[in-house]
Amino acid sequence: MGARQGAKHSNAPWHCEHLQRRMASISTDLFNELLTHDTSNEPLFSAQNQKDIEMECTINWQPQSGMAFIAETGSGHILAMDGAADGGGRNLAPRPMETVLAGTGGCTAYDVILILKRGRYDVTNCQVKLTAERADTDPKVFTRIHMHFVVTGNNLSEAAVARAIAMSHEKYCSASIMLAKTAQITTAFEIIG
Repeated sequence: MGARQGAKHSNAPWHCEHLQRRMASISTDLFNELLTHDTSNEPLFSAQNQKDIEMECTINWQPQSGMAFIAETGSGHILAMDGAADGGGRNLAPRPMETVLAGTGGCTAYDVILILKRGRYDVTNCQVKLTAERADTDPKVFTRIHMHFVVTGNNLSEAAVARAIAMSHEKYCSASIMLAKTAQITTAFEIIG
């Protein structure tokens, strides 16, 4: 993962810099936990995973930062969002629509990995690169989304990966199924291993 150029602004107020440091610390802690957490004895589809039927999220505008927002999720996490400079933002965090796209990628990658693991495939990595187009006029909904999966593992078959992606998009990934109401969604994949 490379560092994003231009993400830190020298004229950012103390609270923005503090928030950026805190979020970087949280991200580092999360990635360290994810890398070391042993999930071999945990069920792939548990009641806890299915518990997210009702969700809540509180969005707080940070007026001193232009058009920055902090989302506090019902699961106890925070997410920063900001706008582009031409819209009054300072480009300190992803745009709200970028988080929608990122959430969709995370949702479908989650499904694909779980489906393959449930099929007893040895998946060691999954990357999804999403590219999207939006409508020219308001509301600027997504009109096209392409998802390119790179799935890494041992003895993965093309049929199994294709099936996992199809099952995600046809049955499990609520985010992509919602976005498919306005966007043409296409997928491609490659297998490494």
